[in-house]
Amino acid sequence: MTFRPMLWPTLLSVPALAILIGLGNWQMDRLAWKEGLIAQIEAGLEAAPAALPPGSTWADADLEALTYTPAEVSGRFAHDREAHVYLSSLEGQPGYHVVTPLELATGGWVLIDRGFVPISRKEQAMRAPGQIDGEVTVAGILIEPEARNSFTPDPDLNGNIWYHRTVGDLAAVAGIAPVFPLLLDAGPAANPGGLPVGGQTRLELRNPHLGYAMTWYGLAATLVAVWLAFHVAKGRISLR
Repeated sequence: MTFRPMLWPTLLSVPALAILIGLGNWQMDRLAWKEGLIAQIEAGLEAAPAALPPGSTWADADLEALTYTPAEVSGRFAHDREAHVYLSSLEGQPGYHVVTPLELATGGWVLIDRGFVPISRKEQAMRAPGQIDGEVTVAGILIEPEARNSFTPDPDLNGNIWYHRTVGDLAAVAGIAPVFPLLLDAGPAANPGGLPVGGQTRLELRNPHLGYAMTWYGLAATLVAVWLAFHVAKGRISLR
């Protein structure tokens, strides 16, 4: 048997092989994390709606544990402080999410994403039946809205048009405090007049990490095969 690896091809290949295997292992770790997250969401959605934690604990609340869990709150809507967030469309129709502060009967505030309205029904006068007065009870899913990034446009405060639902920013402009740090996405229960259309949270999580891991491992195997083929062709490795 002949085994005489060449110096430079080996010095280049070994670190590259370690990197490829490391990337594959990282994706396997991500796969385990994503599967755990999906299991947490599914378990949370099957639970009965719960009340929010006491206001005195909000600053230290475990937001990760509360995210994607059902909750139910009671209070009064402050419709004069609602925000219109241009985020998505319903069946191809562009529009806004209506995010309205709810003053809790127990004290403090929570922001409610009441659902979707088309552009033509943005103004409250165009959907007056849905502007509910008095004490209400709202059930939905607690979510942590998508973070604002460098590509997110600044809100048009004069036109009341936002492009993100960050709780801190919306609460500051609405002038409410203390506010619960997660958004409550209202469920699909019909509002008077049919608007806003609730239940807009998307709970489908992509889980491509196994495929990514197999790609990295496949590249590692290819590198080993190329290294072997090169040395066999050069007569540096032989079983004879």
